[in-house]
Amino acid sequence: MKYRVIGTLAAVLMLLTVLLTSAWSDEGPANRVHQHLTARQPDAGCDCDGSELCTHLPLVLIDTGGQEIPGKVTGQTDDFGETINTLAADGRDVIDVSFVVVDNQTRNNHPSDEATLTTTAQIRVRGHSSRLFEKSPYQLDFVDENGEAAPAAVLGMLAHSEWVLYGPYLDKSLVRNYMWYNIAGEVMEWAPNVRYCELILNGEYRGLYLMVETITDGEDCRLNLSTTEQNVKTTGYLLRGDRTTQEDLGGQRDIYTYLERMLTLRTDILIKYPGRSSLTQELRQEIELDYAAFEKALYSYDYDTDDYGYWNYIDVDNFVDYFLINEFSLNVDAGRYSTYIYKDLSGKFKLAVWDFNNACDNFPTDPLTPDQINMVSHTWFFMLCKSEGFVERLLDRYDELRASVLNETYLLNYIDETLAYLGPAVERNNQRWNDAMTQWEPLTPEERNLHSHEEAVDQLKEWLYERGIWLDENIHTIRQNCHPSRTKVYDH
Repeated sequence: MKYRVIGTLAAVLMLLTVLLTSAWSDEGPANRVHQHLTARQPDAGCDCDGSELCTHLPLVLIDTGGQEIPGKVTGQTDDFGETINTLAADGRDVIDVSFVVVDNQTRNNHPSDEATLTTTAQIRVRGHSSRLFEKSPYQLDFVDENGEAAPAAVLGMLAHSEWVLYGPYLDKSLVRNYMWYNIAGEVMEWAPNVRYCELILNGEYRGLYLMVETITDGEDCRLNLSTTEQNVKTTGYLLRGDRTTQEDLGGQRDIYTYLERMLTLRTDILIKYPGRSSLTQELRQEIELDYAAFEKALYSYDYDTDDYGYWNYIDVDNFVDYFLINEFSLNVDAGRYSTYIYKDLSGKFKLAVWDFNNACDNFPTDPLTPDQINMVSHTWFFMLCKSEGFVERLLDRYDELRASVLNETYLLNYIDETLAYLGPAVERNNQRWNDAMTQWEPLTPEERNLHSHEEAVDQLKEWLYERGIWLDENIHTIRQNCHPSRTKVYDH
């Protein structure tokens, strides 16, 4: 395979990567912690008798008290045509459960070990298509005895009450979300922190999971949207673009956007922060008008003028990095679905990465070969790439990232080191879910369906290698989007 033969240049690049990684660990935008580099390793050893699960990875134990976790698809639809999901016996969409973490620092972890964290959590199955999977992803909200939010630090991540337990299922390589969240966290102001763990649900081993920070406000963590400044009464806000359900919306649409009206996009905009309890009609309208002002300016004849230029509304560096990370990984949902845009007290919009499950040609119905450019047609980037200034900034940044975290040597090595860290947990997970993952073959042509972890890793590596080579030769073609012949109709 091509990626296995990189030669002398690769060795030099690897050395540079190691040096850069060392610098990033101290000086990165968020002092990013890469679990596979800092945590207890699989060869650390253990003196237990082998009578129960013994793992170097943290353990998460959830006890539902015999209740079924709500949120699974029923196969029925409501009057709006939306899929009906299961509810708890009391009619709620969550149940209260015991949530325990075992994370010993000096020895391996066992289900019978003393808990590192014990709390009550409200849990539900989350996601859209992922609700259908046997290996369910979960939304967790830590609460106290009164049902109020009870923030807690988990696996070295800062205290918060909202978390996601994501179980790699479609991604048989097991590394996509872990790798891309961490790489984004190295170059962007904020990206979700993530930690591997193994899940035991009601005493049953459920395999390898990722504990993930949700994209939301937090007190001195996450997006810090509610942080106020002296003599400033306003706070920031967070919007999510996605295919929404009546469950998401509480029966009403939040925002009818300018782009939705003009481009007939299938993406709904939901206000995620402030929360529904604080979202008055007046505040909703203020957010709608504020966001519309940005979109109308961007899609106007004045989008590149001093008074109404897009740079007055967005953090350009943030948009550039978001574009490149999602473009390199060919994350087709970015900028359409699973898309988060926020505005903090800096007064400019920023984007946060989310959901790389389908990236790198993992699961789209149609093959996503490495030889294409995708992001230029998505929402805001359709117009941003008509700006010569934005495009040149994009290309310069690509060269920077290609020499560091987007270098193929760095990426392939990152995969190998991550899997080495996971060690025997990979085999345990694959044994638990092998039948479910190998018998499901929805992709066409048939040969795109991968039947083992090893095949999935090889596919990911080969794809990343070819992707980098192709982009090196072709990314400059983005310049055609800002050529006068293409932008004439948008010129003022």
